[in-house]
Amino acid sequence: MKRFYPALALITLLFFYGCKTNKLPADSGLISARITKEGLLNCFTAGTSLNGQTVWCEASAVLYDGKNLFFANDKDMPVGMSPVFEKTPGQLIDSTKTPVYLTQPVFSSARKYEDFAQSPDSPKGTPGYVFLTTAFDRVKPGSRDWDNYNTILYWRKGDEQHPHVLAPDDTSRTSIGYRPQIAKLLATAEFPGALPYFKIEGLAATDRQLLFGIREEGKSYESFSYRAKIISVTYRIENTAAGERIRLENDWKIINDFDIAKLDASLPKPLALSSLEYDPYRKRFWMLTSLEFNGQLDGYIWTISPEDLYANKPFTLIRDAQGQPLHTAGHKAKDLTFLDANLVLIIHDDDRGRTKVGNLTRQPNQAAYSVLTVSPQKNRRFLK
Repeated sequence: MKRFYPALALITLLFFYGCKTNKLPADSGLISARITKEGLLNCFTAGTSLNGQTVWCEASAVLYDGKNLFFANDKDMPVGMSPVFEKTPGQLIDSTKTPVYLTQPVFSSARKYEDFAQSPDSPKGTPGYVFLTTAFDRVKPGSRDWDNYNTILYWRKGDEQHPHVLAPDDTSRTSIGYRPQIAKLLATAEFPGALPYFKIEGLAATDRQLLFGIREEGKSYESFSYRAKIISVTYRIENTAAGERIRLENDWKIINDFDIAKLDASLPKPLALSSLEYDPYRKRFWMLTSLEFNGQLDGYIWTISPEDLYANKPFTLIRDAQGQPLHTAGHKAKDLTFLDANLVLIIHDDDRGRTKVGNLTRQPNQAAYSVLTVSPQKNRRFLK
């Protein structure tokens, strides 16, 4: 018997033969993992162009909702296509299968997507919600031209054909109404009152809160500091004449301001937050931090318990079997999703770099990805 299956074969077994994994008990956070599969995702047909320019797949977000894989490209797409699309797990590396593009106007109007999240299903089995946020990193004073860079979408899991805009009212087409609250929360001694520039790259959801990860903050996109800062806000579900809508409370808080360099000066700089996700199996949060500096691309993976996260304690690095920090050398890790209790899919946003996966060179219509196999936990059980 082989020691472990190739990751793709295991994915196939899990998804097509109905093998499901029980939720695992919460652990101490000492998690080890290894990269067991790397590949290239075909986001659209080679040669796709927009306004005479080649379109690149700069994949920034990924989510597995228990049935399909969803991806978001942070660049605009031609008419008839969409920056948000889905594939079945079995089509992950199948270049012959065109993705299903989510072509509702709201998906194409929002710009610069950064992270997916999903809330847990209810104890009664009611599906949770899927959330998708943009970067919130652009605003034009005196104009609404860039409001669509400030958008959060949501829908009931399995009902992606009916997305809604998360906003203080039911008529707004963007989430720009929340930007002043976040800017005020992030105010500093240098920028009292409100922070002029910030960038969201992380989003996680519990059954009652949304958690946003801040990667950059400062004066402008040309003058900022890298961060791994997390803020929270409570949400509630409200029944309206138009159906269920999600509302945010006015209880925004900074719950964690993680200084990566202070924890481990040996790690490359500058590392900053690029994804935040909730692990429903271990009841923990995972964070990606990525590096993009002088042509160097890399990513590191971290984890933390909810108690430590809210207590502003440091994250713990995910390490390999030899105890070394696990990282994605040559790729800018951008988002992760759990395929199973022990399989994690990471999508990389390598911008327009011709990065390598084995002997393959990434093409403009492709995005690199990695599959992690997490070390089996004690008391692991399978349902037949």
